[in-house]
Amino acid sequence: MNDESFGRYSLAGVRQATTQPHEAFIAKAREVLAGDDRVLAAYLVGGFAVGMGDAFSDVDLHIVVADDAADELGEAWPELIHEITPTVWIQPFGSMTAGAPRRGPVGGICITPDWLHFDIVIRAAGTVNGHVIEGMLPLLDKAGLLPSTPTARPDRRGEAFYPEAAVSMFLYMLGNVVAAIGRDEPIPASNGVIMTRDIALVGLFLAERGIASTRENTVGNPFPFTKRLRRYLTDEQNAILESLPALSPTIDSAIDGFVALAEIFLPRAKRLAQATGARWPEEYERASVSHFERSVGVRLELSK
Repeated sequence: MNDESFGRYSLAGVRQATTQPHEAFIAKAREVLAGDDRVLAAYLVGGFAVGMGDAFSDVDLHIVVADDAADELGEAWPELIHEITPTVWIQPFGSMTAGAPRRGPVGGICITPDWLHFDIVIRAAGTVNGHVIEGMLPLLDKAGLLPSTPTARPDRRGEAFYPEAAVSMFLYMLGNVVAAIGRDEPIPASNGVIMTRDIALVGLFLAERGIASTRENTVGNPFPFTKRLRRYLTDEQNAILESLPALSPTIDSAIDGFVALAEIFLPRAKRLAQATGARWPEEYERASVSHFERSVGVRLELSK
């Protein structure tokens, strides 16, 4: 962040933030886990595993435990974590216990009193093949379960492709927002602008660059990015996103937002379909555009 990014707020804490708390957490985790006989290995994934961790990153810590310790830690894993650091909030997931419906990893999203965010995943050794994990930094390995050196995260960028799901979502949202407008519901209408921008337009921009998602784990999440986006887009794409009209909680603002999105998205998506040899849904586009134009009294400029 440079000085030009700052607005009305000092962002004093942001200016002063460092990775020291993260590094201290990682060092303490290595120390505690090395002394626990139930733990066989531990490693990092995410930003701190691949040299992209910064002061605003979370820490993704994976722990491999002995199979005969899995049942115990299936319930008691927070006690292990509290040997590393106190927490003020834990959102758990999963179960390793034999009687549970799903025998798999456990762990959770954890927050410390100083708002260090770390994610914990704990797996039984018998379920882990550490030599196929991508983007991983070993912290300790007592049983030869992990590679001896870090593994790189593969470059997932390929050729530009036609993002069919983003196009379908855009055409649906363009027609469906009429219901929120007709009911005088500016908040749902404005939310539609944000969702359409973040899922459809950003999805299109990423597809132009041959990227399906910036996320490591996309299961169950339609958004193609999390807290990092700028570096994945071109200067032109970033400038377009930053030029979109600001939203306010009014119907006019929501309409302005959809007009701007449509006039950017549809011509670019059609060009990408043509360039990649994909079939463009002309009838769906015609129905959605006509419904929106007729309902709100506007003519979209789509010949760009």
